[in-house]
Amino acid sequence: MKQPKVDLIQPRHIYAPPASQIKQGHIYMPTSLLTEGARLLASGIDIEMHDENIKSRVVSCEHVGVNLLGSPYIPEVIRLQSTIDKEVGKDVVYLLGGQVVSGLTRSQFRKLFGDNARNGNDDKTLALSLGISAAKLLAPERTSLILAYEKIPDEIMREYLSREFSLYVSQGCKFACDFCAAVRTFRDPATGVIQRVKEMYRDPQIIERDLGYLVQRAKRLGITELKIYMSNLDVFQTPTELLRFALAVQHVKSNNLGFIIRLRGLATAESFLKTRSQFPQAIEKLVEAGFHTVGFGVDGMTPHVWRAIGKGMNTEEKCLDAICSCKQDFGITPEILMVFGHSSIDTEETLRLAYEFTLDMVDNYGAVPRPHVAKSFIPCNNGWTDPANEKAVSVLMEHPTAFQALDFTALASELTHPDEKLRELVNEHYVKICSIPGNTTQYVKPITPYLTLENAEEIKKFNEEKYDR
Repeated sequence: MKQPKVDLIQPRHIYAPPASQIKQGHIYMPTSLLTEGARLLASGIDIEMHDENIKSRVVSCEHVGVNLLGSPYIPEVIRLQSTIDKEVGKDVVYLLGGQVVSGLTRSQFRKLFGDNARNGNDDKTLALSLGISAAKLLAPERTSLILAYEKIPDEIMREYLSREFSLYVSQGCKFACDFCAAVRTFRDPATGVIQRVKEMYRDPQIIERDLGYLVQRAKRLGITELKIYMSNLDVFQTPTELLRFALAVQHVKSNNLGFIIRLRGLATAESFLKTRSQFPQAIEKLVEAGFHTVGFGVDGMTPHVWRAIGKGMNTEEKCLDAICSCKQDFGITPEILMVFGHSSIDTEETLRLAYEFTLDMVDNYGAVPRPHVAKSFIPCNNGWTDPANEKAVSVLMEHPTAFQALDFTALASELTHPDEKLRELVNEHYVKICSIPGNTTQYVKPITPYLTLENAEEIKKFNEEKYDR
């Protein structure tokens, strides 16, 4: 029996100009898609990689894997399915991956993506669809990506490696921030049951081998520096593993003298301060490896807000200490990751304090502002299954284009922030932070069911090429 082959597609960025303009979209190496591709290759399944930000795909397989980069991509994936169905017929089986997929109920998944779609995050479903044993699929943390990297032509790999890209270092976070949709400790809003999650690192020998391959490939392509965004949700939460990673990076650098590796990542103030106190060598070695910027999840500026969103470990004193210390003690540039504007939680006073804190950190420590508007319900976060959001979720299911309004870079809308006064205040303070010199966030406008077709088209035009890093 002939072994199936899978077309793996990175969808075009939702804010990219129309493909008909023959203009590139947002180019960013699709590491999560490559991870799944490498797992399939290691199991004996062949793949073909397509990045629609670079050039349009030509589908030739009966199985198509698509990477959902977040809930705002749901309408784009629906459009992609419709296009492929018209091009090759209705027999294509879609294997959809990305954290957002796991946050949908079976009925929601079927309603959005149809009967030919499968949850590609589930290994049993994936294996059954492809006619292989699930035992053949290596665990992600034990998978080298080199097999998938080798599938990328030089002209495309040059595009990826000349820009910042994500390196799969770890998955999972022990904290339980309500608004987050990533793999983390999770509290079911209906039952109150808490499912604890522990950060899981990849094998450091595999990371070293993969990074060594990328450095060698970059050198052959005439590239002298790699700019890496670490996949960790909280860089400093497991310092012993972090040290092993830092030493692996240093080993790669020692084998490639003169080649530059620059690292950036996310962290909590809590984990940074604990590591500084108990295991400072992990931070020191990481800096020696090339770590230069850390985005601290401040996400508010009052105890009331922090408790309400599951960030009770934050205090103003801890945030100040972490931001000051990383800059002054380790030479690391702090980013102020400010996810704020929580519906039914924030007030004019808390929004003002969040803005003023960000401004102070920029003035005093050269911090980089990274503001985002909280969306209290997205697939995989606590609010998605909260009965209080049932009506809003049903609106999204009937109008999938409105999933774009759940983008954390999108202004608050009547869908996500029904209180008109709070909505206006959130948008006022969000735009103010976006206006601070050095800010990296380009705000976009939301698309909702309440817009006319003409207004929706105007907003799409406004949002073009406003990529978040």
